[in-house]
Amino acid sequence: MIRIVIIIILTLFIMQTGCYSALDLPEAKVVVKVIDEDNKPLEGVEILIGFQSQQGLDRRIKEIAERGITLSDGLYSASKKCTDYIAYSAEKKGYYKSHGEFHFNSSSNGRWQPWNQQVTLVLRKIINPVPMYARKLDLELPAIGKDIGFDFIKYDWVEPYGKGTNSDMIFHLKKQFKSKDDFEGNLTVKFLSKFDGIQIAKENYGIESQLTLPRQAPEINYSTKLILLHKRVPGKSVESNYDKGNNYIFRIRSEERSGKLLRAMYGKIKGDIGFDAMNSRTAFIVFDYYLNPDYTTNLEFDPNRNLFTNLKSTERIGL
Repeated sequence: MIRIVIIIILTLFIMQTGCYSALDLPEAKVVVKVIDEDNKPLEGVEILIGFQSQQGLDRRIKEIAERGITLSDGLYSASKKCTDYIAYSAEKKGYYKSHGEFHFNSSSNGRWQPWNQQVTLVLRKIINPVPMYARKLDLELPAIGKDIGFDFIKYDWVEPYGKGTNSDMIFHLKKQFKSKDDFEGNLTVKFLSKFDGIQIAKENYGIESQLTLPRQAPEINYSTKLILLHKRVPGKSVESNYDKGNNYIFRIRSEERSGKLLRAMYGKIKGDIGFDAMNSRTAFIVFDYYLNPDYTTNLEFDPNRNLFTNLKSTERIGL
């Protein structure tokens, strides 16, 4: 009986301590400012702010959400007791959703610093989303030391390795492999037509906007070759020129007249091209691509009109 009483007392003590710790968190105040691409404040934007807190015996983390609408100055503010982390989003009809997060570094007098912290989100207008071939490419290269074309529309290697008919992008792998601690792979991505090609596109809006890349593809500065590296020297870590900040815009199926570009298809690759020469006889290639087949420079994808159908969940990609 005494043992049971002791257990109950200890349990109540832990519960009280846990609740007290949650209630005793510093308070944070944040101001979300929403602007458009012309740097003008946006009114009537729905704001959601998640204040992270710790609750209960198991100290599980949960978020307490605050919702509100921006006024004519584009501002909405809220405050709550929380840990050092908050997340926030902005949404308005006719615009792409944006989101962000913030970590506080210190607190004083029961308040996270800086107090009244202002964060800014940019909402980009939805202008002209179009159907596209959009899919995650995740394939093993069929051979080493050969030019192997890939058809973006048929999602297949060209003959003799598949049923593709257009070499939209050509891959050529050079590889030396002794062990997983000693190997080198060089993958050249190239194009046949002098007007086809690829260029790096850094995200203009970071992770904040659903639409992170330009709406229109540029008409100049395409390179017909891109070289990817994946290697390891004994005693050292894997070396690669992979950069998660890279994205790409590409041009394929170019048609010319009198030596001048007449028209072409444009597309984009969101994120860098993944290239793994260590865990394959050849190499695995992974990236998300979007191809607009209407022969315009429009890169604004309508996710409700993907021209690929019956995709597996692992093959589907969003905006």
